[in-house]
Amino acid sequence: MIGVVQIPKENIDKIWPLVDDAITKALAYSGNHFNTSDVFNACLSGNNQLWVAWDEESKEKLKGTMITRIIERPNTKVANIFICTGKQRKLWQDRLHEVEKWAKSNKCTHFETYARPGWSKILNKQGFKTTHYLLEKKLEE
Repeated sequence: MIGVVQIPKENIDKIWPLVDDAITKALAYSGNHFNTSDVFNACLSGNNQLWVAWDEESKEKLKGTMITRIIERPNTKVANIFICTGKQRKLWQDRLHEVEKWAKSNKCTHFETYARPGWSKILNKQGFKTTHYLLEKKLEE
């Protein structure tokens, strides 16, 4: 069975080599706002959290990588899934309730993500509603 677990910040150094490539590839879609070392340092400081979808029974144990962060707004506290990527997503995508439990334990009032359109089919079944799309234009330097 695949579990989604949060990696304690004191273990980030040990796990990072397993997730570095996946995070680098995911960030390629982010408009270059962040690089892998930005995310790594934010995880070390506790501003971001590293999660893995892990299958202890499989030869290739790492199935997914997720980065979350808590955003405090004037009237809400939001758990934001900043990065969610991996392999064999259908085997672990329904385990997001573990992250939701963490969000509730941190007194978050909302749970959100910016994602590619394919995620809406999955997340809508888990209570998410499409309210906005993030559109971006790169300005020339």
